[in-house]
Amino acid sequence: MARKLIDSDKVAVIVGPMSSSESEVALPVANRMETPIITPTAAKPGIATANRPWAFGFATTADKLDGSLVKAWLEKYPSVKTVVVLVDVKDAVSNSECTRVFPPALEALGVKVLDTISFQTGDIDFSAQVTKASGLKPDGVVLCGLYTESAHVVKEIRRQRMTQPIVAGIAVMSDRFNSLAGADANGIMSVTDFFAGDQDPTIGEWSREYETRFKNPPTNVGALTYDTLYLTRECIRQRGVAGKDVAADRTAIRDCWAQLKDAKAPLTGANTINADGYAVRKATIVTIQGGKMVATH
Repeated sequence: MARKLIDSDKVAVIVGPMSSSESEVALPVANRMETPIITPTAAKPGIATANRPWAFGFATTADKLDGSLVKAWLEKYPSVKTVVVLVDVKDAVSNSECTRVFPPALEALGVKVLDTISFQTGDIDFSAQVTKASGLKPDGVVLCGLYTESAHVVKEIRRQRMTQPIVAGIAVMSDRFNSLAGADANGIMSVTDFFAGDQDPTIGEWSREYETRFKNPPTNVGALTYDTLYLTRECIRQRGVAGKDVAADRTAIRDCWAQLKDAKAPLTGANTINADGYAVRKATIVTIQGGKMVATH
């Protein structure tokens, strides 16, 4: 698909793909073919970095988000000295978070990882994994997985009467997770680089319009895609991209993205692209309370 867009359709820029797994395939293609490509939401660290100078990532990578999350979680639960990690090894960003990001962040703050227990996207029975985790008697649980599987893991954790606090990776950031997990999700902490509950009137107006159009509350996926498209449009305007010379247009958009500094986007605020090709901005730590995500830091 990436080759078709570049070779046949002669596009000046590609926005997407969305997931880390897809981006690991598409970004190298665009980089080799010298076409700017921006993934709005792939949060696995290093994908854009490995495909410079043509690849960019607009999502704040998991390593930047999870470090602040771990610190806030341990401030709230100072008695946590040991954890068990439950991870979806099939989902690229979840696997990266729970094997490469969370463990060093925890260990740096004196928390021991007792074991890493795996499941996969599409699994429906998590009783064996939770039974194993329960037997290790951890002080806390770290969970990385997509929202559907993560919700069922959480319900199984509480069904087996594990009461330990849970910290979860960014892939749970969806109202769908809240509705599936119900009251069992209360108290779970996570992190996002877009929070629909922000008091900024622009975010409030956009969120209401989104919900009216799509009959679902907005997630960070919609917001990051919106702002990626917004900033790409601004680059097209500023650099005078007119579709007359595709090679020149591609270079102009690449250079504009590479030089973004404190660029104001409607929903995510000021964004700066760092040397690794990723956007840097303020993150929000949330706690699930009564079926809703509430900003706590």
